[in-house]
Formats: sequence, C-alpha cells, structure tokens
Amino acid sequence: MTPRSISVLLALFLAPTFAAAMDPTTSLRGKVRDPDGRLVVQLAAPVTLRNETTGASVTGQLGDDGSYAVEGIAPGKYSIDLLVPARLFTRYQRTGVVMEAGKQLQQDITLTWGMNLGTVGDDPLKQSADLRARTRNVDAPFKRLPDGKPDLSGPWINIGDAVTRPPIPLQPWAQKIADQLAKITQDNPGAYCLPQVAIPSLMHYPQRFVQGPDRIVHMIEDMDPGFRQFFMDGRSHPDPDEWNPAWYGHSVGHWEGDTLVVDTVGFNEITPGFGVHSEALHVVERYTRLNHGRLKVEMFAEDPEAWTATQHHSWTMGLAEGTEIVEFTCAEGYESKAMQRAPWKGRP
Repeated sequence: MTPRSISVLLALFLAPTFAAAMDPTTSLRGKVRDPDGRLVVQLAAPVTLRNETTGASVTGQLGDDGSYAVEGIAPGKYSIDLLVPARLFTRYQRTGVVMEAGKQLQQDITLTWGMNLGTVGDDPLKQSADLRARTRNVDAPFKRLPDGKPDLSGPWINIGDAVTRPPIPLQPWAQKIADQLAKITQDNPGAYCLPQVAIPSLMHYPQRFVQGPDRIVHMIEDMDPGFRQFFMDGRSHPDPDEWNPAWYGHSVGHWEGDTLVVDTVGFNEITPGFGVHSEALHVVERYTRLNHGRLKVEMFAEDPEAWTATQHHSWTMGLAEGTEIVEFTCAEGYESKAMQRAPWKGRP
C-alpha cells in the first residue's frame, strides 16, 4: 500500500471524529416535575432558549412523558422559558444558563403551583389532557349512524388552547367601549353564573353531541346554561323583531358531506367570547370528524356593525373515551357591579 493510499484511508476513518470536533453546537435535556416531584405528563409544550447576548432563540419540545430536549444550541449564555398549557403551573423562566460547545447539559425543571393547589378538577386544561389520554386507537376510522352521517358522540375536549384568539379589529365606537371596559373590569363572567363564551366548543370542558332526527343537542360541562340546540329540520332563523336575543343565539344546522355546518344569529350584545359586538354578530361553525379520536372545528364570525374584519379560527377536539359529562350547577347568581357599570349604551 502506497503512502498516498494510507493517507486516504486515514482521512476516511478520521473524518467523523474531525466533524464531531468541529460541530460547535450542544444540547439541553431534562425532566419536568411538579412541586411534589411528579413528572408533568400529557402536557406537550415548547421549551425555548434565548441567547442573552444575540437574542437568537432555539426551541425544543416537552413531550407527553415529562422529558424535554433542545438540540442544535450554539455556545453562549441563555435564558430558558417554559409555559405548559395548564393553569395549574406558573411559567418557568431561568437566566444565565451557560451552554458549552460539544457538551450536553442535563437540566431538570421543577414547576411551581399556579392559581390553585393542584387538586383534581381545579385546572380544566390539565384535566382535559388527562381525560384525552385515555382514548386508544385515535387514528382508527370513526363510526357512522344508521343514516350514514358521522357519529359525533363524545365526550370531546379541546386539544390546545382554543380559547386564545387574536384581538378583534373594532369599529371606532366599539373600540371606545372596549377601552372603557378594560379600565373598569377584569371580571370572569363565569364567576357570576353567566355564560363564559357564546360558542361552548371553544371551552376546555368535556362536551357531547346528541344527534336526533330533527335537532342536535350540544351539551357542555361546567357552564351555565349547559346546552344549546342545532335545529336540523330545515327551518330558517326567526324574524329578528320576534326573537329575544340570546346568550347562545339561534342555531340551524345542515350536513355538507361528512361536515356538520351550524349557522347562528340572534346573539345579545353582551354574550362573552367575542369582545365588544352588536346583535348583528353572525357565527358559522363546521365540525368534521377526522377519525376515531379527533374532531376538526372551524369557526367563522362577522359583525359588520362592530368589527372591521371577519374572524376565522380552527382547532381540534380530542375524544375522551371512558368519561362522562357530570352535573354542574352555578350557585352564585349575583350580578357583577362592573357589568352594571358597563357602557353598553352610547353606540349609534
């Protein structure tokens, strides 16, 4: 073997070693636990590292098993940011984490309690994740009813934070009211036994659809009232002058293939969930069962009297097999003083 051949072979054998030595990146791994030392499972969330000098960031993932990993991190000093999708825990932030080239850092994270003490049912986001985790064969085909329509029977619970939506662009008069409301109230409507949102499917509580020949009843836990009806008998919306505006409006539905389409009008002016709006609010929902364990939801909303643009949101609901909706009663029943002061009047 010639000296040249030996040099070529050495280069081939040593190339991976040189490449590894030249790779300046590193990684961060660890476990995420609650204050009692238990792994935080079934709460996937991004783990973000931000370089404290350059501002550059790199993101990894907290997995369902309670472990996380962030790869491809350049050497430097970083801050760590983790916000799990549950009100149960506060946001975790840490600064001054030094990442050295070629060295993997093990950094376990312990979260602190948030708005409650972690008792069962206190956090709808955590509870919904636990309930959805019971479902098996998520990707299996879904069942159909005798009439061939998809069986939407639940219970269903949202995947992700469907309640979080971008601000609605408002007409000047509506923006003025929104600014006034921001100064006088931070109230949660549910604390006063009022509906928390006009479209209950936006909430993280267990929900169920009961399909009948002339209507579909949408039931939801932990809200008052806990149901609404989709009329499926071909009727139209009532005359606005004869309809008493309602928290949930008046809903008529029809099928477009395997998609349930629900058209709703007749909302009152203070129905929560859409910011400042008028009685002209119009909402269309589309429910499409994707497979055994997932239901796609799309929502289109418009209010030409109060808004300057149509709103469109989409999210996925997960089947929570083996659970049922439980009885809920709101016992407060008093009216918010802030709502008594709310400047609903004064618009043109």
